[in-house]
Amino acid sequence: MRRYQIYFSILALILAVGIMSCEEELRPEVFPPASVNFTYSSSSLHYVVGEEIVFQNLSVIGNTWEWNFGDGATSREKDPRHKYQEPGTYTVTLKVDDLYEVKKKLMISDIVPVVKIVSTDPVIIYNQSQVSFDVLLENPENKPVIYKWTFPKGTAGEGIDEQGHSQLEEPTVVFGSIGSQIVSLTVNIGGKDLTPVNVNVRVHYNQPAKTLYYAVKGGNIMAKKLIEGIDPAVNNPFDMGYRSGKHPLTLQFSGDWLYVFDAGTRFAFVAEPLYLTAGDGEIFVVSHDGSKRESVVENFGGDTFLDFYYGYVDADQQMIYWADRREGVFRTPVNTRNRKFSLTEFNYYWRNNWLGYYGEGIGWGNINGTITKYNGQWWWAKNTTGSGIFRFTDSDILGRAKVDGDPVPAAGVIHTSFGVRSFVIDDINKKLYFADSRYKMIIRSNLDGSGIRIIDNAPYDGEGGDVEAIFVTGMAVDENYLYWAYRGPQPPAGTDPEAYYQANPRHRSGIKRIKLTDDVPVVEYFIQGVEAYGIAIDQKPR
Repeated sequence: MRRYQIYFSILALILAVGIMSCEEELRPEVFPPASVNFTYSSSSLHYVVGEEIVFQNLSVIGNTWEWNFGDGATSREKDPRHKYQEPGTYTVTLKVDDLYEVKKKLMISDIVPVVKIVSTDPVIIYNQSQVSFDVLLENPENKPVIYKWTFPKGTAGEGIDEQGHSQLEEPTVVFGSIGSQIVSLTVNIGGKDLTPVNVNVRVHYNQPAKTLYYAVKGGNIMAKKLIEGIDPAVNNPFDMGYRSGKHPLTLQFSGDWLYVFDAGTRFAFVAEPLYLTAGDGEIFVVSHDGSKRESVVENFGGDTFLDFYYGYVDADQQMIYWADRREGVFRTPVNTRNRKFSLTEFNYYWRNNWLGYYGEGIGWGNINGTITKYNGQWWWAKNTTGSGIFRFTDSDILGRAKVDGDPVPAAGVIHTSFGVRSFVIDDINKKLYFADSRYKMIIRSNLDGSGIRIIDNAPYDGEGGDVEAIFVTGMAVDENYLYWAYRGPQPPAGTDPEAYYQANPRHRSGIKRIKLTDDVPVVEYFIQGVEAYGIAIDQKPR
């Protein structure tokens, strides 16, 4: 009997402990009442390193307060003040009467100088306009400040040494070069260098000039003035401030806009089912002065084969035309903006099998190239399973699948033995220039295809492999020169790049050009060291 009593006693003890444990686990969390709160403020409202932050206790209850500022510092004052020494996001905690807690996030920024550019000239002109730099700097602890300016080569002004350095607080300078002038400022406060600030100053020529635009691989849209007789060292490019896209194979200038046709990340063959949702191409426009960028139509998440490979803007008809990867050409008015591409909204203007050339040079898998209209006639480059430049008029577009008996367009096809990827027509001298991706050459001919001359042949970076190599995609002419964008092979790993290019000068990427009037043209670099896709010329001097 006594043994059972012991068992019952132990069981009762276990139950009692279990009940007590459950009571502890089920104890409700104590939430702060609405009457417990705080706020914070500073004189600048920017909350920067070294600035005094005022914490105001808004609680209407409580007799004791414990602050934790999130950086290891604490306080038991009712309304404390605190300075943070490092940037970051901190959790500030107020505990009232050791019972109620309120937590808030506070972001402390590093000190960043704000540089303001001041000039009496509305357009800054090289070797002429005086430009001043004003600096707004928060220095809450009034520590000693040292300014370290770095200006581009050729910049003149009081206090600027031969290397372009200055320690003046607010220097005034005259720039000796055209294009984007990158000015760098590093501020040292109390012995600590702040993160450098770079300012892009657009400096113009003293006369209107035409402009060459180009899309940099993995970079931005750039522009450079076409000025004859000027020292190339002072004629630098302008950074337009907008990304080029993934594969902007075509650029064209029309009106006041630069049109960019971006073929997206995947411009070559993509296997099913990925290609159905891998599209990320876009047509967008940038104003001639870089003041704005607008989207025309995009294909994000769509069929990658329907991205925007090559394009043409018909200024007379006010229409934008573009070619997909291999099937045909679409169009939309030039005022189209912010549209999502779909086959229900955008219809083909022509397709491979809507032309009498289908089965007579154009096949189902032909890869598209440059399209343009010349003297009322379409010129359309094709390569891979049928090649050449196919010429036809609007009346030759059948609007339906070709059937037996439909005529081949009278204008005919030229250069069927080449894989024409891009081309441009020199109307002044009645010449055709084209980039052949099959033999990797730049070629000149008469407009009827005769008189072939090889202009340049050089190794390239091989994008797209042997079958869909994009080679040279951007070509443009003015009254003096042919320009084309060339992406040469990279130096082998472990090789000094400059030594490699000195030994292999034709491998250097850049914008190449030749004089149109030379019977035996000499290839020269207009811009060296830049990998570019599409290029275009604004023929209007600005």
